[in-house]
Amino acid sequence: MAGGNEMMAARQTVGMYPRIDTFFKKKHSLDFDLMKTKIMQERKSNENVLWIAHIICGLFMGFIGFVINWITNLI
Repeated sequence: MAGGNEMMAARQTVGMYPRIDTFFKKKHSLDFDLMKTKIMQERKSNENVLWIAHIICGLFMGFIGFVINWITNLI
């Protein structure tokens, strides 16, 4: 492959594989684990609020299921 550093036209070269340019080799992605970032390590924890919300949702869904079961048994 004798490609240059010029970028290929995006619309005219969709079906060309392998690419004849080497411009894509200049691009790199950041490879790091999300949970090891500073933002995730220093975030405020609201675990108690989440537990309370899960308990309330569970009780509410159980009550709705009980009512639906009770109504279907009456009919």
